[in-house]
Amino acid sequence: MISMWPLYYSIMYLFVLGIRISSIWNQKSKQWIEGRKNWLSKINQLPQKSEYRIWFHVASLGEFEQARPVIEKIKDVRPGTEIILSFFSPSGYELKKDYSFASVLYLPADLPGNAKKWLNIVQPDFAVFVKYDLWPGYLRALSTSGIPAILFSANWIPSKRFDSWSNPLTKNLLKKFKFIFLQRSTHLNLFRSMGFNNIGVAGDTRIDRSLKLPLEIAQRMPAVFTSLGKFDLVAGSTWPEDEDILIEVIKTLDLKVMIAPHDVSESNINRLLKKVEGSSIRLSELSANHHDPKIVIIDSIGLLSVLYSLGQIAYIGGGFGKGIHNTLEPMAHAKPVIFGPHYHKFPEAVDMLLLKGAWSVRSAHDLLIVVNELRKPGVSELAGSVCSHYMEENAGATSIVTDYILKSIPYIT
Repeated sequence: MISMWPLYYSIMYLFVLGIRISSIWNQKSKQWIEGRKNWLSKINQLPQKSEYRIWFHVASLGEFEQARPVIEKIKDVRPGTEIILSFFSPSGYELKKDYSFASVLYLPADLPGNAKKWLNIVQPDFAVFVKYDLWPGYLRALSTSGIPAILFSANWIPSKRFDSWSNPLTKNLLKKFKFIFLQRSTHLNLFRSMGFNNIGVAGDTRIDRSLKLPLEIAQRMPAVFTSLGKFDLVAGSTWPEDEDILIEVIKTLDLKVMIAPHDVSESNINRLLKKVEGSSIRLSELSANHHDPKIVIIDSIGLLSVLYSLGQIAYIGGGFGKGIHNTLEPMAHAKPVIFGPHYHKFPEAVDMLLLKGAWSVRSAHDLLIVVNELRKPGVSELAGSVCSHYMEENAGATSIVTDYILKSIPYIT
């Protein structure tokens, strides 16, 4: 049988070469390359292993938010456990490199020999992958070394690198996991019919994390908002396509709105301020002396998850591009959600559309109709209660995953 490894590593070399070339003009590619320079010496600076060590790998910030509640529960129950957290994406790494519950590193590119070197230095006793970022070289090295690994928050389809879970390459990779936790039961029987016995359903750990957000409002909410009252709509993680329809509706209905763009660079904030015109101000310039500004532009990161509590309605950006951003955060505050047409990869969004806790729009006209409906007495409150109930009903994934990890560790201290 012909080995697939020469082909795979050839593709990986081309992949890394492509990132190197694009780093000439692309800042994220440049960060990806710079972050992995001298990676061997960086991981050699890890503290000497003294306790049971678990390695978590995530692609970026979204997957980190799924890993976070599991990591923090493990540290709460077994504080001596050492956690190593690796990122593929520079955006996730840069935001969480100082995360206090783990030693945070970039994952070296999956090139020949890298996985073995990584495992020899990191010395994990257990490995945890989140959602879909599966690297064949690392999984093979874990299997060869006898280090158990699990995958959780798995969702169909896990990666564009594979055509299907039924692909022989994918099946071989997935069977290297000791256990796989799916987000939903939808494909459980299909997996089992394909010979997977190492599989079950846990749910989405982000729900457990999001349910804690209302308890964080008092600590995290900027004081300036105490004098501004409620907003008709809070729009989070918006892109220009989202803002085009939002601004048209804002002007038509004279709404009081908060907009938190996905890109908080100075150039993008200035572009957005110019586009909205009128009574608008950025958060960094907002003070108690500003009387009821119509539009507040959030020009910093890290606040959005609590700012949703200030709105009657939440709009989630990204739905006119690759896919919507986090809908669970506003849902945790019992807010109805609106988003663009590209939502199908997100189970909670599909569920909420069916349950009438969410609406998908394709145009400013669609958005106008939905906002008008939600502003009728009692309508947004009813939709928000649907969201809140959904969150409570689907909580608990963190305990399922964490309990499995802890029970799999025979000598944890």
